[in-house]
Amino acid sequence: MTACTALAPATPIQHPRDSDVTEKRSVSGTDIDVLTQFFNDDVNMAIWERTPNPECLTFAQAFAERSGALQGFVSIEPDENAQALLPKWALEIPGAQAWLDDIHTVIDMFRCLFEPSAVGVRLHVLTGTMCPRFHVDRVPARLLVTYAGKGTEWLAEAQVTRTEGQTRLPDQTVPNEAIKVVPTAAVALLKGELWDGNEGYGLVHRSPAPEGTPRVVLALDWLS
Repeated sequence: MTACTALAPATPIQHPRDSDVTEKRSVSGTDIDVLTQFFNDDVNMAIWERTPNPECLTFAQAFAERSGALQGFVSIEPDENAQALLPKWALEIPGAQAWLDDIHTVIDMFRCLFEPSAVGVRLHVLTGTMCPRFHVDRVPARLLVTYAGKGTEWLAEAQVTRTEGQTRLPDQTVPNEAIKVVPTAAVALLKGELWDGNEGYGLVHRSPAPEGTPRVVLALDWLS
């Protein structure tokens, strides 16, 4: 089954808010169909939980060890692939083809969901914390997959403090047990501030500390 077949279309205040505002929620599951719930107005994140592919994990760990901190970006149109995201030497690492196959499957899935004319594909190898502060993204939607290391940290809407009338999210003061983590290898769709009707409700998230293990993170955005 292809990704397209499986994904047929588809002042500081503390919550709860006024009764006329729908409380945002996240959804997760082991079936790829869970990603289609992203289009529900009350959902600001959908997570497809996957068992890590051993070949992809082996490649990601070896790639991170050899490359050190790295950022790569390619813009791809339909029928183009993202192989240029990797340095040529990385193609010789065991598991490289399995990893490329996986990211192309994820890119195809992203295209099926949003039908962008071009996709921005970013690869981060992080030895430090890229975005340590809880924040929202000024995009309609973003896809994240962590292939090695700890996944993205995020907050349920009930834990979020927002400031009305301001674009910058105030500092979040929450207990550690309230911080949720996207599982490694899971595909996460995060709804941003520019999604139609979602202004003021972008999914609040941050990069975790690597904890001694480099993180390998794939991010997808639609460019047009």
